[in-house]
Amino acid sequence: MPGFRQGNRRADRDTFDRPKSKPQQRPRQKQPERKQPTESQPQPQTPSQDADSPIDFSTPIPLSLQQLLLDVFKTALLTQSKPTQSSIPATDGAADSEEPAPLDIKSLIQTIKSHLYQRDFDAAFTDADSDLLRAYALRWSASRALGYAGIFKGVLGWMRNGDESSVKPLCKMEEISNTRVVCLGGGAGAEIVALAGVWRDLGLDGIDMDSLSKSTAEVSLSDAKIESGEGEDQINDAEKTTTEVETQSQSSSRSLSVAAVDIADWSSVVERLSKTIISNDVPFPLTSRHKPPLLARSEALDVSFRRADLLALGEQELKDVVLGETAQESSSLLVTLMFTLNELFSTSMPKATGFLLRLTEILSPGAILLVVDSPGSYSSVKLGKNKEGEAQERKYPMKFLLDHALTSVAGGKWERVYTQDSKWWRREAARLRYEVGEGAGLEDMRFQLHIYQRI
Repeated sequence: MPGFRQGNRRADRDTFDRPKSKPQQRPRQKQPERKQPTESQPQPQTPSQDADSPIDFSTPIPLSLQQLLLDVFKTALLTQSKPTQSSIPATDGAADSEEPAPLDIKSLIQTIKSHLYQRDFDAAFTDADSDLLRAYALRWSASRALGYAGIFKGVLGWMRNGDESSVKPLCKMEEISNTRVVCLGGGAGAEIVALAGVWRDLGLDGIDMDSLSKSTAEVSLSDAKIESGEGEDQINDAEKTTTEVETQSQSSSRSLSVAAVDIADWSSVVERLSKTIISNDVPFPLTSRHKPPLLARSEALDVSFRRADLLALGEQELKDVVLGETAQESSSLLVTLMFTLNELFSTSMPKATGFLLRLTEILSPGAILLVVDSPGSYSSVKLGKNKEGEAQERKYPMKFLLDHALTSVAGGKWERVYTQDSKWWRREAARLRYEVGEGAGLEDMRFQLHIYQRI
């Protein structure tokens, strides 16, 4: 299927060497920022870009909650589905009791990297089977979910509370009952899991995170003590407290609607993750004795997936994707393009600009647009031919193309809330556990970040 390959592809290709030649029909970005093995420290932030920001990105979600996000991915995606009764032979009931086997992560990741190295995006994503897509999500989406959680916490916290600066949300989340987040190119699941974690961390699910963190810390005992029975009363008391916290439903709770859109068929991945978020099957961090879901209130989360090529959507189709069938006038709306927009510009600059303009007309004042991409992303545009008849190309920074489309071409219908050319999220490598197979570890994330509000 020709055209744009959505779903956080560009940053993934930085994990292995790529061929030096570039296909002429698919211009790629210049990436001088590719991380080298010796680069172990984050680059300093530019004070002028953060000093006057109305959004606080300094506070991450608690470590125990980060671990729970990782466990959601592992529980949802690592184990293969059990075969159906009609597809297996009757062997004295042995097949029914047989435990489902885990994915062969090492082999699947090697296959994905091979496809990406050859730039065979159809094989890697569009035509990939469920196992390949699940392996991709386990390898790349889990890390991104932790990095995205910090971003979403800052943005949703600002949307909820506002601040004393001149830039404020036009419709505070405290004044409405529903928030809709549309993740364009977000089929791989990182945005969905991150949003659920932040929803819980901000207390919008009616959960008291301070009490939950306290009860979690109380059961942070060594495996040896747990096995020997030492501290049994402490564990039981903490679990009782945790259960009470999990089951309470406060009047301040809000509902979250997440719509993911992607060109590949990520429906199986999205379904598995969304079910696991509200499932008791995920072991709770620090002890496996108690198993509360990530979101205890299942009615607080609604997740949907739609397979579509963003650049091919007409105005009405895009409107249906963004607003949904049951959009509420009182809903706050956040639209995200996470490691996706530069792919749109690289595929077709005119089509990508037209897409942003259609999006502008669809969104009501107060809507927020969040763009995350690789730092230093560039897209090429053909400017005609030189004297020798060869096609001339010129590269433009994605940040420039975005800002030009929204603040110039769109006629002042957007206000820039925040911009940062290079930011870091760095994992707590020594304190987080993520054992899903060889070749699937956690990684730091470097990115550029831009936030606009429809006015």
